[in-house]
Amino acid sequence: MKIPTKYLEDSLIYICLILILIGLLLIGSIDSFQFKSRNIVMQTIWIFVSIVFFFIFSHIHLQRLRILSFPLLLLGLIVLAAVFVPGIGKTVNNSSRWINLGKFTFQSSNLAKVILIFYIAHFFAKNQDILERSEPRYFLRNFLPVVFALGLYVGLIYFEPDLSTAGILFLIFLSMLFIAKVKLSTITLISFSVIIMFVVLISVGPSYRRARYVSFAKFLAGKEVQVQNHNDTFFQPRESLIALSNGKLTGRGSEEGKAKLYYLPFAHSDYIFSILGEEYGFVGSIVLLLFYLLLLLSCFTLAQRAHNPFYSFLIAGLGFGIAYNIIVNVAVAVSLIPSTGVTLPFISYGGSALLIDSIAIAVIINASKRDRYERIEKEFQYA
Repeated sequence: MKIPTKYLEDSLIYICLILILIGLLLIGSIDSFQFKSRNIVMQTIWIFVSIVFFFIFSHIHLQRLRILSFPLLLLGLIVLAAVFVPGIGKTVNNSSRWINLGKFTFQSSNLAKVILIFYIAHFFAKNQDILERSEPRYFLRNFLPVVFALGLYVGLIYFEPDLSTAGILFLIFLSMLFIAKVKLSTITLISFSVIIMFVVLISVGPSYRRARYVSFAKFLAGKEVQVQNHNDTFFQPRESLIALSNGKLTGRGSEEGKAKLYYLPFAHSDYIFSILGEEYGFVGSIVLLLFYLLLLLSCFTLAQRAHNPFYSFLIAGLGFGIAYNIIVNVAVAVSLIPSTGVTLPFISYGGSALLIDSIAIAVIINASKRDRYERIEKEFQYA
């Protein structure tokens, strides 16, 4: 039975609301143990701000916005560069990822990611003829504007430093190439090139990053990883695994988790999935992942049904952006990949992430609706 497109669009709203409420529940649980209410108050404020922007972007004219795709691309570069300007950028834990807005901070890479996806979707839809000539020997020449923009964005994000978000941008780009039916040989060559580049960047990068990967490699090899205090590179992954294992099947119970008692750093953001697993167990974790699965299935079904190539690429690209954040965050929590600072969409504490994720969903719904309306208009014209 084919689910009507409108129902899929509406389901995105309901699922996101459920996820936001789950996030508030978890953040409130963490706050109650850490004797502070600032996080829950700030997150509530950001929820209302996100709702306002959701309604704005769910009604904005996307075809008219396409005219501004290049100026928006420049805006993304400016926002990314602003974090390095003294007095504008804010440094936390040796990373300059945030723009200082007084009592609020804004993570520039979140906005830049959506802008880049919008530009790639515009470029692919506008230049569909070159997608057919996408062999490796033609790729760089035909896709130079996109490759150049991607390189600038990834470069600025890497120097924040934020290797994980830079990697996610590459994954989104590769995924959009795949759905654009670019030659598989080209995608394979780019993938190997990216892997080599990231290995080199890790090798020549900061010592703490190399130590983190060495510790993770030892863990995968089944060797003992020494953890003496919270400064050790494997401290967070170990505490995350302990929290998840303590949750067992049904969890310790709401607000009964122990990991958030300062055992697990960044419990409210990077490792909030571990808090969920401890308090609500394997069952609660699976329920959350099922909500995410429904969210992503709705997104990619809408992308597949869209007749307008721009809308299809845009919906799919934004869906991939949300999907990779989910995958990376959960993979870090269960120690499938080394620890990194990627939040869990709609769940983790963080206003800018929530705002941009809400805008992404709004644009997905907007694009799907406009595709339906434009299709109906064409049918009436030819009737």
